[in-house]
Amino acid sequence: MNEQYDVIIVGAGPGGSAAACCLAERGFGVLLLDKENFPRDKICGDGIAPRAVHSLYRLSLQEKLEGRFKRTSGMRFYATHGGMTEIRYPMGSHYPDHGYVVPRRELDAILLDKAEMSGARVLQGCRVTGLLPQKGGRVPGLVAAYGGESIELAGRFIIGADGPSSLVGKELGLLSRNPLYMGVSVRCYMTGARGVSDFLEIYPEDAISPSCGWIFPVDEETVNVGVGYMLYAREKRRINLNRVFDDFVTRTRYAAAKLRDAQPRGRLRGALLRVGGGGSIPRRANVLLVGDAASLTNSISGEGITYALESGRWAGETIASALHGGDDSILDVYPHILEWKYGRYFYLGTLAIKYFNNPYCVNPLLFTTSRISRLGDKMGRFLMNCRRSDYPQ
Repeated sequence: MNEQYDVIIVGAGPGGSAAACCLAERGFGVLLLDKENFPRDKICGDGIAPRAVHSLYRLSLQEKLEGRFKRTSGMRFYATHGGMTEIRYPMGSHYPDHGYVVPRRELDAILLDKAEMSGARVLQGCRVTGLLPQKGGRVPGLVAAYGGESIELAGRFIIGADGPSSLVGKELGLLSRNPLYMGVSVRCYMTGARGVSDFLEIYPEDAISPSCGWIFPVDEETVNVGVGYMLYAREKRRINLNRVFDDFVTRTRYAAAKLRDAQPRGRLRGALLRVGGGGSIPRRANVLLVGDAASLTNSISGEGITYALESGRWAGETIASALHGGDDSILDVYPHILEWKYGRYFYLGTLAIKYFNNPYCVNPLLFTTSRISRLGDKMGRFLMNCRRSDYPQ
């Protein structure tokens, strides 16, 4: 434990593992830590959008996914008085024409194995407890609890991929508590749902507004069911999330009909979301944040796997350039990459969910898109952040 690593990555979710793969494949010394032992569960909708599929295929994981997990053809949106809008991938974009539903227990284990095979050293069950005091404007490493002992780990660069409550971000004062950029969701797995298809189903129904619900097919018998909303809505309306979930299952027009005979498989579990890019500062000194820690969750859809995979790769590429050139100032580029790639989209998404997420807007919108497929595709591209002009990179 006395060795010096080029990069220490805290958190072995999609963002941390993507960064580890990027750096280890270039021959750098990478230490990837996670407080849990894998495989471990993670609160998520489990939906893998086409843009995330592209990132997973870049990591040569197609054979690990195809034929093993539920493949999805598109999305369906249900509004109480607006009917149903069906959108098929790739919606005119250049991304793959399919998605997947992969439980995070399995997806994250696949990615962790890939990072280890790429050459990263992995420590599971290693809980980071703090950062070492800064020296010369740099964080020289961190302190962790591992094997019943407190250890110090030294690294030239640190990546915080440790989720929306990131200890790395908190220690450096990089996290904001602005409710505009924070949400919460709960989900459980259920069996016995009616009419399960190969579409991701999203329900902005009146009975749970301003919350939104989902039913995602895991396999022929199991669905991932959940609801979520932004924290400012809870503060304004005193919403109880467990009650919202009950209303989703029993009182909605469309979802309740599918879930009437469904039985929960396990307990309802919740998680915090840090969204829209405004809930974190992504860089300080020699430390970068990626994924949920960097507030890179889609404000509209709540989808974060795409942005974790992409930001993890970009953080890895940025640090690789800094290591090659011996110049820490190259890290200044990373926040600009995030702003260039996501800034305008997250800005518009945050406004859309704040001002238009109500029955008076959602019902007419879905009534129109259900009848004009061209507009439905455009809505789908906006939701998935896949413009026609985008070419996968």
